[in-house]
Amino acid sequence: MGLSLGFALLAATSAARAQKIPLDGVLRDFESSGAYVLTVDGKAADAEIYESNTPAVLVIAPALPTPVLLRPGKAATVETVALEKVSRQDDGTVGLLADAELLPLGKFKPAGASVTFAYGGHRVSLDPKPPLIGAHTAAELLAHDPAYARNAAEYRPGPNAVATLRAATAPVTVRVFFGSWCPYCKRHVPNLLALEEELAGSNVTIEYVGLPAPPAAWKDPEAVRLQVTSTPTAIVLVDGKAVGRLVGDDWTAPEVELARLVARR
Repeated sequence: MGLSLGFALLAATSAARAQKIPLDGVLRDFESSGAYVLTVDGKAADAEIYESNTPAVLVIAPALPTPVLLRPGKAATVETVALEKVSRQDDGTVGLLADAELLPLGKFKPAGASVTFAYGGHRVSLDPKPPLIGAHTAAELLAHDPAYARNAAEYRPGPNAVATLRAATAPVTVRVFFGSWCPYCKRHVPNLLALEEELAGSNVTIEYVGLPAPPAAWKDPEAVRLQVTSTPTAIVLVDGKAVGRLVGDDWTAPEVELARLVARR
């Protein structure tokens, strides 16, 4: 988030709270999104981008005269709203105030995986953020998409499994194949990010390997070599030898299956 954007939204939020105006009953609970990047006249632009389950996308950017609201579906509408009618909540979500006036700007058009619209004589585009490919650290995942941090903060690894893993004397490597484009990964890989924090200083190392979007994902040389056919998949190595993997339902509580594999070894 750009510094000017953060201060502007903070000021608008403070004003809204001073007036004690409630949030709109529908256009609320927008969460910061890492799925898109904003371009204006073909150039990347600083922006805050939020998504809600309505579904709707809210974009706040210095390059745009006002925030804009995009609503997918058959209507594919673009509307404008005054910044002072956007309020950040204590839980980090953003919503429009109940008295917010939405002004029609037009419609957005699909352009491949992107959507485009015109505003103030400028060509504006929301484009998919390029996926993370290859080896990455936990910090890079957290910086790539706010959803990773949100979901990791909500997860509490089981203490018994954590104790088993911290007691491991042989080196343990967990090599995670994931897709930053994959909704299931976005929900469950953060469980392992939370576990990694709990295991700091132990003999357990967690590596993250990003795959391109399908079908290219399943042609990645390492994915082919290790027979990775779904994401996320984690290969577990103890003392350099593969002892198992985390797939499917294992990701609901990955520390449990990981501790079982390590203890069995």
